[in-house]
Amino acid sequence: MHKEEFEQEFKKWAQLDSKIRTANADLKTWRSERETTETKICEYMKSKGSKNINTNDSVITLCEETSYQSLTYGYVEKCLGEIIADKEHVKHIMNYLKSKREVSKSTGLRRTYKKSESSNNV
Repeated sequence: MHKEEFEQEFKKWAQLDSKIRTANADLKTWRSERETTETKICEYMKSKGSKNINTNDSVITLCEETSYQSLTYGYVEKCLGEIIADKEHVKHIMNYLKSKREVSKSTGLRRTYKKSESSNNV
């Protein structure tokens, strides 16, 4: 790759990265708005005993979902501590689990935004 081509590719990457950043911010806002609206709709449907709403292209169904806490190392260690009295044994198991994790590496670009002058004066 020549320097000119590199500069063009870098400029393209930066533009795409900015578009993605903007789109992600919009998505975050839209998801929050949708969640608030969904809560209101669900409350109404429950009060009326409704299970489905037909739209032009789909059926929206009121459903109950079950979600579980993530299996974090802290959670696993806490639970092991409840069933294994020997803290050293728990520590050994935790070290074993951590050492057996699969690790993968990749190379990519990371963008860090500089603080603007106006944000320093806050």
